[in-house]
Amino acid sequence: MSQYGGRGRCFGVAGLVLLLSGTVVAGELKYDDGTADGKKSLGGSGEMIRYDFGSDPVAVTGVSIFGSRYGYPQPPDEDFLVYFLSPDERTVLATRMAPYSLFERGDEKWGQAEFEQPVEVSGEVWVVVDFRAHARKGVYVGYDTSGGGGHSRSGLPGLRSKDVDFEGDWMIRVQTGER
Repeated sequence: MSQYGGRGRCFGVAGLVLLLSGTVVAGELKYDDGTADGKKSLGGSGEMIRYDFGSDPVAVTGVSIFGSRYGYPQPPDEDFLVYFLSPDERTVLATRMAPYSLFERGDEKWGQAEFEQPVEVSGEVWVVVDFRAHARKGVYVGYDTSGGGGHSRSGLPGLRSKDVDFEGDWMIRVQTGER
């Protein structure tokens, strides 16, 4: 089953992005098949995944992340960051925050962060998740190897990114909405 369609765009089967005259109606972009092949937490770094939104502006309304929290039984009373970076990783296009409480300890599940203000993007964009993880606080993020990878890295704005040490992609999906 192909997860790619037209001009380098990614199309998830579960939430197909419909394109009508260049308008994104609503959907979900992904590179995973829904089953994690492993998980990682990146202290001092962040999970990065690149999407190509095409030439027309798209409203990103949220992200879904497959993961589980570790640390104290109660989630930290703080937010994690979601950055949108330019293709060269040098410019922060937008930043959004979401609560740590989206994730529970235990088995990995989908955590859905919905943005109050959508992020308008076009072209290639890096979506970066920064849990500000350390030994007592963080989220194990799942990765999937079914698609062969090539869209994921680790890094944060202002730091040089690195290749991931697995042949796959982070299980971070992007939701788009009507505009």
